[in-house]
Amino acid sequence: MIYIDGLRPDNVDEMVREGKLPNIKRLFYDGGLRFQNFFTTFPSNTIIANGVFLSGKWPEQTGLKTQSFFERFEVRRPNFLKRLWQRKRYPHYDNLLMETDVAPGILKEFRARTLYNYLGNRFHFTVVPISPYTAPPAWPHVAANTVEKPYQVTAEAAKRLDDINAAYARRYMASDLYGRVFWVWFPDMDHEQHADEWGQFGKIRESLIDDDRMIGEIYDAMNRGENKGKTYIILFSDHGAYGGRNGVYNQPYYLGRDFFYKTLKMNVRGPDYSMTHPGTDSKSFAFVDNMGRGHAEIYLPVKNALSRDWSRPNTLYELEHYGFGPNRKPLNLVEALLKLNLSSQNERPAVDPRPVEFLMLKLSEELIYLARKDGSQALIRTRREGSKVFYRYLPVKYLKQDENGKIEYKEAFSQDPLGYLKSAKFHPEGFDTAEAFLKEEHSPNIWLKASYETDFPDAVTAIAKFLNWSPKLSYLAKARDPDMIVSSAEGWNFRIEPIKGADHGSLARDSMRATFMISGPNIRKGVVEEPHRIIELAPTVLHMIGYAKKTDFEANAIRDLYEP
Repeated sequence: MIYIDGLRPDNVDEMVREGKLPNIKRLFYDGGLRFQNFFTTFPSNTIIANGVFLSGKWPEQTGLKTQSFFERFEVRRPNFLKRLWQRKRYPHYDNLLMETDVAPGILKEFRARTLYNYLGNRFHFTVVPISPYTAPPAWPHVAANTVEKPYQVTAEAAKRLDDINAAYARRYMASDLYGRVFWVWFPDMDHEQHADEWGQFGKIRESLIDDDRMIGEIYDAMNRGENKGKTYIILFSDHGAYGGRNGVYNQPYYLGRDFFYKTLKMNVRGPDYSMTHPGTDSKSFAFVDNMGRGHAEIYLPVKNALSRDWSRPNTLYELEHYGFGPNRKPLNLVEALLKLNLSSQNERPAVDPRPVEFLMLKLSEELIYLARKDGSQALIRTRREGSKVFYRYLPVKYLKQDENGKIEYKEAFSQDPLGYLKSAKFHPEGFDTAEAFLKEEHSPNIWLKASYETDFPDAVTAIAKFLNWSPKLSYLAKARDPDMIVSSAEGWNFRIEPIKGADHGSLARDSMRATFMISGPNIRKGVVEEPHRIIELAPTVLHMIGYAKKTDFEANAIRDLYEP
């Protein structure tokens, strides 16, 4: 399994046509099966997607919903020794990319079994985003022999993970006769595209050309001896990326600094930054997780920036009447975020100067509110029936909540935030019109089939799976739910660095659409148009190796892979 972080399938198509990826062409275009409509989770970020891929479970089951774990108050009290050693203060937050033990711990805490739990030593992996240990035992040795300055291996290895992981795969995976599934991660391209105006469509392509060479070397090293003719190879990515095509980069908007800190005069914390106004209460702050760059999750004290009350998320009413202490008027934060206008710093007149495309929040365990900068609104309603779940997407207008929590609105089928009502690419199978389809609830798979060709594919299910919790984990909502989530508009991101590039995390199609290709003995050749999700990968892999033990996946394997 070759995992290229953030790889866009349309970029691969172009480079293959140009003759720049001979090994990918040989394996997947000439001799394999390509899935043209393969989608990731929301937010379309590495940690969330990897949790879903490894466990075959939705984020509402894994607990991995973000790349920066935030908890308002302690939910599960650890034993005395852990409390003595860790000394956590609340609100508490972790950077899941940097603190590599946190994500596996969350999966273990919620008993989300993963491929490495099912397969043990038969699942052999390089350094990857989520694993039970930081690196395989021989990996540091390979790293020291791959970098140019071994005495600086710690710093240099982080910049050459593709090379080191490929070298490890050729040397140690190819000689492993016990392993059944091998997982190799290539993260360099995604890291580099964030700082390049051309994203994956400029000089970053040199990284993919190198990956293509290494893919060929790894495959040839493993497909020999007694494995010759028996090896399957999968190429996939965790998410896509938006921005970069034709040099149309994303402009940065430092949401934490420029909005919460400078405009609202709040102290701000983030996964990798902290800003405090001199002389203020450092324990009163907004937490802004913008690690996906294409989205941001916002956590606030209840009702007032100075309340220091972290007992629960704010209601919609409280966010629309949010206080900032004495002598300051309350502010409608929902409206303020959706109406942000960056005309004064917008470098491209053709780009809408409003950086926030969508804002969403949870009204209750069954109801999610979605608003777009054009003024359109909708509700996503969840209904559970045993292990089955159904979603209703209801366009509305004039939605308001009073201070007692009562919600009022009017149904409105003139427009909707996701644009499904007016999209020629929205296919409500079995219904004459999109409006008729939206008047009923549907299963996640029906939603995927109806929306996969639109600008916001699978958005209803993806939003609900992110903001909801499974019934057994619903007790986590008050401690871990964000107050609001914003998804960026085309041409913008929410990064903290003053750089321009390509990003992911948003609801946009290019961000949600990922790569998935398979090659090997008796694999069908051609293209699959039917939509699929990253949650189907784990069950498909175990099906391919004939794994017969019981699993608790929430998705089925893709079985129509082989020649008749």
